[in-house]
Amino acid sequence: MDLLREEIFAHRFSTADFLAACHQAFERYGAGVIDNPPRTESVEKRGALDYFRLDMPAEWPGKFRARKIIEELSDVASGRLAKREAYIAFEDLQQGRAWRLEAGHITDWRTGAAGALGLQYLAGAAIKRVAILGTGRIARTLALSCDALFDLTEIACTSRRAANRAAFAKAVEPDLCARLRIATSLEACIAGADAVLTAVPTPQPILTAEALAEVPYLAVLAGDSRTRQLAPEVLYERTVVVDVLAQAQKSGEFRFAAEQGQAEQIALARNAEGTVLDIGDAACGRLGAIAPSAVYLTGMGAQDLCAAAMVYHRLLT
Repeated sequence: MDLLREEIFAHRFSTADFLAACHQAFERYGAGVIDNPPRTESVEKRGALDYFRLDMPAEWPGKFRARKIIEELSDVASGRLAKREAYIAFEDLQQGRAWRLEAGHITDWRTGAAGALGLQYLAGAAIKRVAILGTGRIARTLALSCDALFDLTEIACTSRRAANRAAFAKAVEPDLCARLRIATSLEACIAGADAVLTAVPTPQPILTAEALAEVPYLAVLAGDSRTRQLAPEVLYERTVVVDVLAQAQKSGEFRFAAEQGQAEQIALARNAEGTVLDIGDAACGRLGAIAPSAVYLTGMGAQDLCAAAMVYHRLLT
């Protein structure tokens, strides 16, 4: 299987390209065109670090098949990432061709695009000021995706370390249309925001319902079973759209609620028949009058499939 390295294709695709590919993934998943089985996740101790592995399959029957694998050695408690590898095994089912794509860049961008699109599905064009918690790779693509999708007046951002905040500003600010405000505290960051986007791999919650009381919309870029960004009441008090329910239920916030016997208190978006509505329903305009105020996104193989198909068509066909 031939390998496509990121240096060959990363510079060829814009923020708008990834937004379009991610919307295609959500919309066609919602239309039943793309199959997206729940991902499988495993964690095991290797010395002082966790070995963490994700396997994320998806298929567009008769057209494409993809499987994204992420492997990393990390310590969530300290924030240490010792090693991380990601690739997508991609097949063109019509042409009988197979490729392996390095997927770090794709993962970062399809994740940032998802956060921005999730807010758009919920709020339309109403968002003018966003606050981003975190200054890592995903925070950067969140900022650029929101800037491209909305007519923003301000993007605020914060993280714990001054050096990380400065690096974020240096990397992102030249490409923004909106004003960038770097805040030194979470409270200062979210003050006056129409939406908060959080992408912080923390084992302990950093956001409470009280802190978010004046914030209309929330996008959570969820980690895995080891992380919790939200205090429990946030998911009890806001109507929440998930991407894949089976995956969300294995993430930290949902697992904690289940362990406390409060899983049923999570206010999942549902239609009149009681069926849980997901990001595919949101992309297809099926939320109706429910008016959710939060999206909880764990990442979908369908996103990787559509992003890989975009790269494949641009470079190889």
